[in-house]
Amino acid sequence: MKIQLLVLFTGALLGAGMSLALPRSGPTNLASETNLASELGATPCPDIAEVPASDSLRTLELPQFGVAIAIPENFRTRTLPDGTVEILDPGTFEVLRCIEQGGRAIAPRGMYSFRIRSLPNPANLALPDFLRQQGEADPSAQSGNLDAMPVLITRPEPGYTVRGWFKSPDSQTVIVLAESCDCELEYDDMRLWLQRTRLLP
Repeated sequence: MKIQLLVLFTGALLGAGMSLALPRSGPTNLASETNLASELGATPCPDIAEVPASDSLRTLELPQFGVAIAIPENFRTRTLPDGTVEILDPGTFEVLRCIEQGGRAIAPRGMYSFRIRSLPNPANLALPDFLRQQGEADPSAQSGNLDAMPVLITRPEPGYTVRGWFKSPDSQTVIVLAESCDCELEYDDMRLWLQRTRLLP
């Protein structure tokens, strides 16, 4: 079991973008994102290594998801166009910002990603039924909890992503916590995040 957050934030990759039906897990790197930029002669991005997680934590409140999460104090956040909030180490954050501004990465670089998003559940399906609807196949899904809220933890093969799913207490949505990297993740890695997460009043 990985109990140090530092372990989780090294040698990792950015998970594939999440659509309404969450994508299949798997390792990726920046090579495919930078080939076109390279061909067009884009300016190289600075070679910024991943920055280790600080020992001190800060509280990130996300009222749109009804949660607050303790994250490393030096980590950065950004909001994607679909409302997903992404948590990244500062080095990865700067490389992605450079690429989005038209730069190109100097070499393929794996990245760690932790994302929070909500998915509509207008039929108020139970979590197992909702996961089947989303195509989240994990016959070994495990139970967890966030405060008193039941959580289902999934780890689709090949194990590069682990997700925590729970129903929002005051709306017809399901909140998804997703951790991805190019290392093998375990169910307990998500339990570590759940320990650092609380429901907002």
